Amino acid sequence: MRANHYKTIKGQRGLGMLQWALVIAVAGFFLLFAFKVIPLYAENRYVESALRSLENGGEKVENMTDAEIKKKLGNFYMINNVRSEGPTKNIKIDRRSEDLLITVDYETRVPLFYNIDLVLSFQNHLDSSRPGQCCKPVTAIK
Repeated sequence: MRANHYKTIKGQRGLGMLQWALVIAVAGFFLLFAFKVIPLYAENRYVESALRSLENGGEKVENMTDAEIKKKLGNFYMINNVRSEGPTKNIKIDRRSEDLLITVDYETRVPLFYNIDLVLSFQNHLDSSRPGQCCKPVTAIK
């Protein structure tokens, strides 16, 4: 009877040192991944907000010059601490007959560990003919 009781207690001891090391390593990897990726997505939210602020401003975005648009976006980036080069260098303005398309498409590369990098690509479009659909890429109509 006593031997049976000892087997059940031995089976309920919990995780050993190796199992705890594995749990900590997996949790550490996911924390490292989150600390590298979350700031990049937060920065992209500021890029989206900058595009929305162009449309919500007092002046119509179609009436602004390219230099004014880039200056307003640059000021918004500076105030909100957008540091990566992608959003500032990849502003493209396409003027059509009556509409305006502003694209801020960029990739950001961040080192994860050793020689492994994460590459995130973001597409942010502002079409003045569809201001309610800000920051979503214009899809081809088929």
